[in-house]
Amino acid sequence: MAGYDERELDVTTRPPTTFETPLGRMQLTRLPQGATNSVAVYQAQMTWILQEEIPESVGIFIDDGGIKGPRSLYSQETLPENPSIRRFIWEYAITLERILFRIEEAGLTISGSKFACCVPALDIVGHVVSFKGRTISKQKISKIQNWPTPLNKKEISGFLGLCSYVRMFIENFSQAVLPLRRLTRKDVYWDWDKKCEEAFHKLRRILGEAVTLKKLDYDKGEGKN
Repeated sequence: MAGYDERELDVTTRPPTTFETPLGRMQLTRLPQGATNSVAVYQAQMTWILQEEIPESVGIFIDDGGIKGPRSLYSQETLPENPSIRRFIWEYAITLERILFRIEEAGLTISGSKFACCVPALDIVGHVVSFKGRTISKQKISKIQNWPTPLNKKEISGFLGLCSYVRMFIENFSQAVLPLRRLTRKDVYWDWDKKCEEAFHKLRRILGEAVTLKKLDYDKGEGKN
């Protein structure tokens, strides 16, 4: 969604954006990308606009968002009044139309080149979201799988930072990275031992297994001991 340049700045906030040009001094009149509070303002704006749809029908991450479909495929059943339309598609279309209306009513626009409708999966900020749940994107998995054995603190910190991004997919993450995390401390001498080697390969193996996370369905008794 294009929102930064569409959000007008209050007149009282414009002076700090003043800059010199060959044509004289100018000020920004729209919310710029990169300013300290731009992300917070933009996220708050989108949350307010779609407040009645979050989290049941849509999830927003700054200028990215995914419109959720029904939680059931209804065994591919069709509409009684129109057998050529499947029920879950019809329900999704209703949700899609409603959310697009809210965005249009707010005066925002959507990038046509980035807009994807009725797709089986969507890649959002490094995660692939589908009817089955959430998985790690292939690009992220490939980057982790091809990460060479770290030779210093900087390289292990980079690997741990990448793993932390997808830590929700790793059970007992803090324990799994403990031997590697220890090496990042300033008072610890670099010593890549057997425990570090095992932890490193274990993390790459787990993240390469394409684990899928999904929301618990309490109506089906999921999550009960």
